Amino acid sequence: MGDFMDIIGHRGNQDKYVENSYDAIIDCSKNNQIDGTEFDIRPTRDGNIVVIHNSKIDGNRIIDLSLEELNCIKFQTTKIDQFVQKIYNLKKDDKYFRDRYKKRGSESIQVPTLEKVLKDYDSKKHMLIELKGLDGEYSNKEQDVFEKSLIELLKKYDYKNRNIALEGYNLKALFRIKNELPDLKVVSLVNKKGNFDGLDMGVDGLSVEHLIITNDLLERVMRERLKLYSWDDKTPNKHYFHINSILENYRCEVYDGDLDLTVINDFPEEARKRIK
Repeated sequence: MGDFMDIIGHRGNQDKYVENSYDAIIDCSKNNQIDGTEFDIRPTRDGNIVVIHNSKIDGNRIIDLSLEELNCIKFQTTKIDQFVQKIYNLKKDDKYFRDRYKKRGSESIQVPTLEKVLKDYDSKKHMLIELKGLDGEYSNKEQDVFEKSLIELLKKYDYKNRNIALEGYNLKALFRIKNELPDLKVVSLVNKKGNFDGLDMGVDGLSVEHLIITNDLLERVMRERLKLYSWDDKTPNKHYFHINSILENYRCEVYDGDLDLTVINDFPEEARKRIK
């Protein structure tokens, strides 16, 4: 394993650091056991872009805060998220993951900027950036500023010579950005509800919750020469089992390079041990 399949950190390497933190992301850049990272970005009121999953912090929308105001706040998983996470993980029989989710969920960090991450991240390591914000979540002006700021940052940090891709549910936004940056790879994000509209729009890849990866999907991905990302909703053991079982039927395609597969996992080093 490792020669034919990449494994990247979901919101960085959560085995060591808080999700979406600078340290979690940069660890994926420096760690020889990890092939890259995935993380989320959102815009601030003053046109900056920060790395964070949640739309709100301390009851305030990220889009309503300036970078200076955001720098005065430390991010922590919300109380509701912590409670749901605790109940959810009580059902898991793997103490390794349960303890780590609980520990990381209670830690606090400062929210990093995308520019700092781009500046310090190894350009050869893969970087999958999720564009947060559904269609209509921001005003037209806010969305326009967000996209233009991102375009300028990617140009500034030479996206053409980086191993980088942009993913999201907002396909219109992805293709507006790609129109300005033709060499940028765009990836349609697909959860278990299974919206595959991106396949008909000419995306470069799919980022799919592992539960809906089927033989038919694998065959279409290979036929259309798309990149496939597989991820889970904090169910790493089920993810490992599913990937191992479904690839049993595609060993030749995997080794021949016909299937371009990347696993996105909260614990990428552990995933490398468990996916055979």
